[in-house]
Amino acid sequence: MPLSDLPISLLVVLFLTVFVLIGINPALQKIAVKLRKLRHSAAQRKNPAATRLENLHAEIFADQYSSQGLNDFEIIVIRRLAQAGGKALTRNALNEPLLFGTAILHKTLKSLHRRRLIHVKISTLLGQRFTLSEAGYHYAKEQGYILNLHERKGSFG
Repeated sequence: MPLSDLPISLLVVLFLTVFVLIGINPALQKIAVKLRKLRHSAAQRKNPAATRLENLHAEIFADQYSSQGLNDFEIIVIRRLAQAGGKALTRNALNEPLLFGTAILHKTLKSLHRRRLIHVKISTLLGQRFTLSEAGYHYAKEQGYILNLHERKGSFG
């Protein structure tokens, strides 16, 4: 039976149903995120070693906030963003080669943002994207994470 043979009242109900489902999709996604977090926290309660590991990382980060130097996690993230060549990276793209846990990556990005070494760009479709700030770019250049390629004129002969 083709769609044009259906009664108009049924088509209106079908349209309104689809319209409402599209409208509540963001709310459904937020509920799904909350459920995943609850499931993750329940799994962590069953695995106390993961909690101890997070406490160890929290101690590392607490020590680093007091000093001016960057910790190893922050240096690795700065290098990864420097390798991106100015391209904004999502959390997944940033973490793909690094394989940090989500908590470690979150704390590292928060610390770098607090130190104003990275910018956070928020997009409605793509979520958060991260790039080096001007200070972060200069830091990466000073440390040699970004290569400076210049051609010399007149040196070839």
